[in-house]
Amino acid sequence: MPTTYVLCPSQRLVRSRAFGVLTEAESWAHYTGLSEDPEFHPTFRQLCDLSEVTELEASSQFLRDLARKSVFATGTRRAFVAPTALQFGLARMLQVFCDLEGSEVGVFLSEEEAEAWLGLNDRADGSDADAAPEQSEGVTP
Repeated sequence: MPTTYVLCPSQRLVRSRAFGVLTEAESWAHYTGLSEDPEFHPTFRQLCDLSEVTELEASSQFLRDLARKSVFATGTRRAFVAPTALQFGLARMLQVFCDLEGSEVGVFLSEEEAEAWLGLNDRADGSDADAAPEQSEGVTP
């Protein structure tokens, strides 16, 4: 199972993680599983960590289709952590296609940068935004 996710409804956030060899079918299964989760809402932001992916199998046509058929609402912020050149390049290609569809996607080298862009560290009370007790986990094959 090369993908997992955790829903944080109180933060309106999805934390996705991929690892190992990530194929087009597995990527699509991840988003399908997410969209079918009763706790998910299309306006949730997403933090997708690709740092443990060793190989990505995704054509430009697949990335275009993924952007067109997004399970996230238009304008919803999605951040991808992609520290290697291959991860970064493919995530940037997805970003371009998502931009054309009206999505706000950012690609970052570190989780800290991605969290800052998503506003996860901007709480006025100074508390840790990641400390939400309300979470539900999903694993997609």
